[in-house]
Amino acid sequence: MTRLLLLTPMLLLGSCTILPEQAPVDLYQLPPSTLEESLGEPQLQGLRIARPLTSEALSANRLLIMSDSNQLQAFPGMRLAAPTPLLWRDWLLDAFWRDGRVRALSASSEGLQSQLELGGMLRAFQILGDQARPEAFIQYDATLINTVGRIPVATRRFEARQPLGSMAVADAVDALGRAADQLVRELIDWTIEQGQVND
Repeated sequence: MTRLLLLTPMLLLGSCTILPEQAPVDLYQLPPSTLEESLGEPQLQGLRIARPLTSEALSANRLLIMSDSNQLQAFPGMRLAAPTPLLWRDWLLDAFWRDGRVRALSASSEGLQSQLELGGMLRAFQILGDQARPEAFIQYDATLINTVGRIPVATRRFEARQPLGSMAVADAVDALGRAADQLVRELIDWTIEQGQVND
């Protein structure tokens, strides 16, 4: 009995190991699009926006830097507020809302019916960091789909680059926001044009 009583405090002490505290992590969103609402009536009745496919490296919520030797590293001490494909889908949805030329918008995860769906492959969403002038780079292979029969209507590759003021995280996120804004203007015009033929 005495031996058991002596062992009990030792076991309790052993279970109370002190773990080092994790370093704080800052969460970042993309800046909202600067698109202004288009005047006039909506030009497309409905559009569903799907979460894009992407590589395993881009599927998490890390902001990546690609070197000239094609090595990927993550910015330390920060995370994106959502996994990159979800962040991109939600940002596109907001940009289409701001533009105002689609009457009814939804995300594919909502399960709502729509004749047209915008999806595709997000191939790049990163910082090109080893150049003399680092830049944000986004590449999106868009596919417009007729959901009746899942028939592709049109496909097109969009890409945009914007320079960084510095390699600070805030500057990197700001440059990605500007690149996204540049890309989405062309993407929305193309989606409206292709969708009107098939709406």
